[in-house]
Amino acid sequence: MDCTPLPGDRPSTYALFTHPLADTSAQSERFVDANRFKTTELLDQGVVKMSKTKSQQCYQVSRLQLIGWQAVVCCVVLMSCGLSPGVGAACTPQKDFVPVPEGQYERNYSSITTPGARPLGYDSGIIYYLGSNQPNPCIRVTGTEGSGRRVEVMVQTVPATLDICVRDSTQTEIDNCGSGTINLCQEASGDSVNFEFYCKTGCEAGDINFWYRFTVSPEGEDPEEWCFDRTGTDFPNTLGNVIPPNHVNNPVTRPPPTSGLSRLLPAWSSLFLMLVIAFLFSQ
Repeated sequence: MDCTPLPGDRPSTYALFTHPLADTSAQSERFVDANRFKTTELLDQGVVKMSKTKSQQCYQVSRLQLIGWQAVVCCVVLMSCGLSPGVGAACTPQKDFVPVPEGQYERNYSSITTPGARPLGYDSGIIYYLGSNQPNPCIRVTGTEGSGRRVEVMVQTVPATLDICVRDSTQTEIDNCGSGTINLCQEASGDSVNFEFYCKTGCEAGDINFWYRFTVSPEGEDPEEWCFDRTGTDFPNTLGNVIPPNHVNNPVTRPPPTSGLSRLLPAWSSLFLMLVIAFLFSQ
């Protein structure tokens, strides 16, 4: 069996000891060289494996860092668009609020189911229950141009015991909630403001009917003083019920009037009795 290494092959230990003409000292040196070569080869293989493992670890770390930076960029983009995790987007206005001049307020009671009813300048809206997949009412208020203009927001639920919230759609992190009624006066955030009505509790049972009114502070007046002077108490339920045209009042039974003489008799009797007693004692 010829174990002579071919050109380019590494020498083997078997060939070093079985070659008939090999010198002993030369064989020893070649044996040491062969072992040194194998040791170097094994070390090289270990370094390569360690290098590959380290490269894989560095690649995984780089991937995690990239994912983390992508999440940060995504959050920054969402917040710059007016969104934040867990907060709804700015609402899309469904209608413009049409103000009624205070001198033209309807001051008779109106049912919230009456079409077109505007008691005290209020308009009506509905927050549909959660399972209906209907968007929250979003109303645009115009005419807020100018520096520091204020908007008075008045809300009342029907019945006036339900929880309801309202917010400026550019300030989705601020909740203005109340039980039955809401009365707030805040600075306008732009030339027009979108207000969203919603609820946090009680929407699972059914729809929430409510009255709402927006009043913009007059241009030229001090907005803070204007807000301070607003009463904030004129809600639709403060109006009396309208008496139907054919309504008949229940008759009231009253005692018949007495004459003046009948009212004086007891007094005259007492006076006569006192005179008689005085006369008897004087005898």
